[in-house]
Amino acid sequence: NPSKNDSIQVMEKYKMDMGGMQMSGMSMKDDNMKMGEMEMDSTKMAHNKMDHSKMDMKDDNMKMSKSEMKMNKGRANMKMDEDMKMDGMKMGYMVPKDKVVGDNMKTGGNPEFNYNYLRSPEKTVFENDKPVKEMLFNLTGNMNRYVWSINGVPLSETDKIKIKQGEVVRITLNNLTMMHHPMHLHGHFFRVLNENGEYSPLKHTVNVAPMQKVVFEFAADETGDWFFHCHILYHMMSGMARVFSYDTPRDERLEGYPLTNLTNEADHIFTWGEITAASHMTELYATATNIRNQFALRGEYGWNKNLEAEFTYERYLNDYFRVFGGVNVENEGEDSLEEINTTAIAGVRWLMPLLINSDFRIDSKLRPQISFSTGFMIFPRLGIYGEYEYQMDFGWDGKLPEGQDFEEETTWQVGLEYVLSRDFSLMGSYDNRFGAGGGLSLRF
Repeated sequence: NPSKNDSIQVMEKYKMDMGGMQMSGMSMKDDNMKMGEMEMDSTKMAHNKMDHSKMDMKDDNMKMSKSEMKMNKGRANMKMDEDMKMDGMKMGYMVPKDKVVGDNMKTGGNPEFNYNYLRSPEKTVFENDKPVKEMLFNLTGNMNRYVWSINGVPLSETDKIKIKQGEVVRITLNNLTMMHHPMHLHGHFFRVLNENGEYSPLKHTVNVAPMQKVVFEFAADETGDWFFHCHILYHMMSGMARVFSYDTPRDERLEGYPLTNLTNEADHIFTWGEITAASHMTELYATATNIRNQFALRGEYGWNKNLEAEFTYERYLNDYFRVFGGVNVENEGEDSLEEINTTAIAGVRWLMPLLINSDFRIDSKLRPQISFSTGFMIFPRLGIYGEYEYQMDFGWDGKLPEGQDFEEETTWQVGLEYVLSRDFSLMGSYDNRFGAGGGLSLRF
């Protein structure tokens, strides 16, 4: 991260005046940012006629000297001058404490750069007679599955958000994920509410750091539908987006471009896989998935001609629980490829705490089975993984050998993987069917 001196040099380079602030008097905690009743200015910002030249931060009147700054443990403390006092300038909106995460306006690991440094050269508040529509957007997602959403719901599974001309739309963004999300609104500029109050800056994109919040508002003065999305595009294509819709007829020129083209794109199919060639076995994994549906193929073939392959379709009910069905193919014993046994399978899979995958199933021979698998990194490039599978046969299909009323089968393996690059890894494992060995894995 940049040092404190870097922060000062950047501010001097762009002559960013903080209104004569001394960095030693006032804590920037949320409690000091009263969001009660904002005093509205009569100036209306017509976004479609905005003069961007008036937003130049290089004005000669905006100066700051090093002697006026003092950093206290990486957090900026400010004493505001008479032009920027918060007395009588309460900001119209108090975010409920139970809906807020972290500190307002922070941009990430470097606390010396945040949106409180941005100040419009002119007042940006809206007329005080405008009705205000308030919304809370929690930015949510699952980094393991490439699924990103707002309030836990992806774009493809939600309706358009209705707004009306003449109102002010105020949105609180809470980032509940561990990634940054630069959120962009088409067709509008919005006020990023910060400690500059009536002089809060205008932007069309605002970054929301992990476990932080940002509040912004815009004047609803357009027509038609407007897209709001994360500008990390694979987040957008995985569902972190919404459509704001005015109560107006759709533009006739868009007749050949239905909105479903956009919403369906946010349910993108991702594919990946891995193939391993080792001295004791060969193994293949392949997956194709979108937000709710997943197809998975797995196959294992050992040096002793022991074969097992499985193809399944899964339906995600939520991030952790899914139901599945498919086909399993395996031979009955070693060196017996002529004796292939095919069964239908159905069950449930649950991602347990500590990222342990569990699988509970029954096959067409009425044999229940339970299995667990997991893997994690123990060093930056070295990981460990393991699997355990236990199948029971109570003879419910009437095909157990005479004199037996129960059979069981246990399968397990444990291994190490050393990551060479994005695509290749060295591996070594022990499997109770194939023995010990090592080889090379390729991810695709």
